[in-house]
Amino acid sequence: MRSERNGCELKDDEIAERAIVLQVLRDDRDDERWVRVELEGEIYDIEPLAISEALERLREAGVVHLSGELVWASRCARHLDALGMVSI
Repeated sequence: MRSERNGCELKDDEIAERAIVLQVLRDDRDDERWVRVELEGEIYDIEPLAISEALERLREAGVVHLSGELVWASRCARHLDALGMVSI
């Protein structure tokens, strides 16, 4: 899967990371925490292994928190989103 960003191609791993960030920052859910299988269901066009690898990279970067099967956006990611710094 490839996409373009400002004339530059995005790599598959970047696409997976973006898809995850957009999901965990959604404001139309009562619970900010996602179960991995729910996340994989929402991002159905990306392989589960690619999602797992992207989650680990995002965790290492401090964008998401992982606990067992739960995933949620970090306070920093939520704050940047509230400031309008995260967009589609």
